[in-house]
Amino acid sequence: MSGNRLRYSECLRIYEVEETFIASLHEVGLIRVIDLDDDRFIEYEDLSDLEQFIRWYYEMDINVEGIDALRHMLQRVRSLQSEIAQLRHELQFYKSQ
Repeated sequence: MSGNRLRYSECLRIYEVEETFIASLHEVGLIRVIDLDDDRFIEYEDLSDLEQFIRWYYEMDINVEGIDALRHMLQRVRSLQSEIAQLRHELQFYKSQ
């Protein structure tokens, strides 16, 4: 391990996943793989997303393209929920006037 990064080979060993799966996630931009000094790393901040993607892929049989679409939809839902909360707050403010 190095700083805020997990060595790529350790990641494969710990999560027991295929290298092609991680490479596919990297290719579509779902996780970042960093090449540094003849070694590869994955940022710690990407590990929670990686764990989610592993569950979707191996337990739910969702392919990488589906994972990308699902992640995008969840981000959109969270954004809309935040916007609704903000609008409710503003509405309450104007109702109390």
